[in-house]
Amino acid sequence: MEEVIDRVTTLLGSRRIGWEDVVLLAEAGSTMHGVGVGEQDDLDLVIVRVEPFEELVTGSQRDQSVMIRTQPEGARSGPGDVDLQCYSLRRFAQLVTAGNPTLLNTMFVPSYFRLHDSFPLEELRERVDRHRAGQAYLGYMGQQISKWRDKPGMGRRELIDEFGFDTKYAYHAIRLGLQGHEYLTTGRITLPIPEPHRSRLEELRTGGITEARALEWAGEVEAELSRVATEARPEALPPLAPLVTAFYRSWYEE
Repeated sequence: MEEVIDRVTTLLGSRRIGWEDVVLLAEAGSTMHGVGVGEQDDLDLVIVRVEPFEELVTGSQRDQSVMIRTQPEGARSGPGDVDLQCYSLRRFAQLVTAGNPTLLNTMFVPSYFRLHDSFPLEELRERVDRHRAGQAYLGYMGQQISKWRDKPGMGRRELIDEFGFDTKYAYHAIRLGLQGHEYLTTGRITLPIPEPHRSRLEELRTGGITEARALEWAGEVEAELSRVATEARPEALPPLAPLVTAFYRSWYEE
């Protein structure tokens, strides 16, 4: 953990963001989902920071959402690399409560995948709009399927050469559908992904499932996700602003 925090601190320093402003640091990649491929994986992290007071009161948009990477812009991350998606607290809260699938995962990451946590995640979970989340999951899943099937030039050449299709896009599409269905029907996301889905997704990602069967599986998952997303209705939720405002006030007063 110390090595990871040292690398994160260095990356943040490159954008003049201090570690003392961090309120959440959590893993967000395949290892957290339980379907990593060991030393071949990079390290995906989500970090949430509280902006300096001046930046907040002036409404500055600097670094509200920024990707900070060990690889240069345009280069693909590889084994041992770090991809750090950094959000301001206000932007993070807005995206989570709007049902952003990637950030909803951080609401349910087990403690051993949270390297730092000082924000009331439970209270934020109570403010998520499930209706919007359902639409977001459908949209994200559709994007992954499109990249997999409709835009083969976007695929990972090495996977296409080895397996005949981009198994990582296929894996992400189906994973999103499964997690979206779980969230909409239970209000939670189980991480790492439980069996039997975990083993099947790992098999898919490593080329053990044919593309024809993967497409069939994706169609089944997407249809079921669409069903439960259609059934989700807008809810009367506690307001977000008082929660975030109170946290900012207590943070600056300390």
